[in-house]
Amino acid sequence: MPTKVVMPQMGESVVEGKVSKWLVKEGDAIQMDQPIVEVSTDKVDVEIPAPSAGALIKILVPEGETVSVGTEIALIESGIVSVAPETISPEVKEAPPPSPKRAPAAPPSPATRLEKRPPEEKGEIGRVSPLVKKLAEEYKIDLQKISGTGMGGRITKQDILRYLGKETLEEAAPSQIREAPREAPPKKAPPAAPEFSEYKIPRYEPKEGDQVIPFSRLRKMIAEHMVYSKRTAPHVTTVAEADMMKVVRLREEKKGWVKEQTGRDLTFLPFVVSAAVRAIEAYPTLNASVAEQNLIIRKEIHIGIAVETEKGLMVPVIRHADEKSLIGLSRAAAELAAKAKEGVLRPDDVTGGSFTVSNPGRKGNLFGTPIIFQPQVAILRMGEVIKRAVVVEVEGTDTIAIHPMMYLALSYDHRVIDGATGNLFLHRVKEILEEGRFSF
Repeated sequence: MPTKVVMPQMGESVVEGKVSKWLVKEGDAIQMDQPIVEVSTDKVDVEIPAPSAGALIKILVPEGETVSVGTEIALIESGIVSVAPETISPEVKEAPPPSPKRAPAAPPSPATRLEKRPPEEKGEIGRVSPLVKKLAEEYKIDLQKISGTGMGGRITKQDILRYLGKETLEEAAPSQIREAPREAPPKKAPPAAPEFSEYKIPRYEPKEGDQVIPFSRLRKMIAEHMVYSKRTAPHVTTVAEADMMKVVRLREEKKGWVKEQTGRDLTFLPFVVSAAVRAIEAYPTLNASVAEQNLIIRKEIHIGIAVETEKGLMVPVIRHADEKSLIGLSRAAAELAAKAKEGVLRPDDVTGGSFTVSNPGRKGNLFGTPIIFQPQVAILRMGEVIKRAVVVEVEGTDTIAIHPMMYLALSYDHRVIDGATGNLFLHRVKEILEEGRFSF
């Protein structure tokens, strides 16, 4: 039986992928793990390896087509060195390509039930309750225009109420859905509220000399994810300043040895990642995901590291970061950053993150307010390490000294994390960095 090549899951909120380029042709002999197709998603462009050795007997999805996760995109016949296209059996040749939007999908896990669904699936009539159907019919609502927030993207009663601008079902439901209220003595009508037309941003028309750059598909998906995160999670950002004197001294002492061991430079990123991991162990609600009305505190600590590439922002993941030493974190971060910039990240490299550390780099980066990477609940942003005059205590006396300082900005989801918890977590990260005790 032929081995199926399917569109893989490449991130919590990724529901589809685009076949960018086939690297082999029908009839070609291939080896296991040989890259056979380039796939583009909203998070990463990757090469998909062959799941088995043999001959590629059928390409089911042509280049340029976008299909859902789990869709079969090709067939491999194991045990065959190569095969001429004209010898492929009629059954295989004539097998119709799978519908890109009807591929069966696995049931969503609790951590992914809040993922954004593709636009064409919004408001699917078959996935709403009778009450929602009734309200839609009574008020002539096009459900395709409503984004569902229920399980699997289902449209809920609350989504309808928000669309109608109502607070309760009693305000929104017509008489056929609820009991008619008892007659009450007529009341004097309140003065009519002033009506305001919806403000529309005036369209800017390009002028001579302007450069018009269409959004790439990756840029569109990044933009949609950022808007979704800000709309879904009420962001709160708190900032702390850490004295990096001991970290700087330790880095200077160990960077030569680390370069010999790993071939990579020792940056400040692994120190901050290590501090964040140790702080998560004290405040585990920062390592969580929201699923409907539940908070899922995750046992495994997988740290995403935001990397800027020519194609846009990528967030590869350091898996089991709590089990790695500082040199292990340094090696993992450097390897993932290099793979992201070279465009060779694998699906496993960009999935499963539970907390993110963003390092925008140098060049005047004081601090910023990062956007949470859904479905996580927090993200920590590093600032540049800058020498400044600060007041320090020496033998009980305050004095002014020059110390390397760094601002740390923590954005967290205020639905599940209170200000006290967010502040305590960030203070613990600051303490760990200022103590300067790290295991290599």
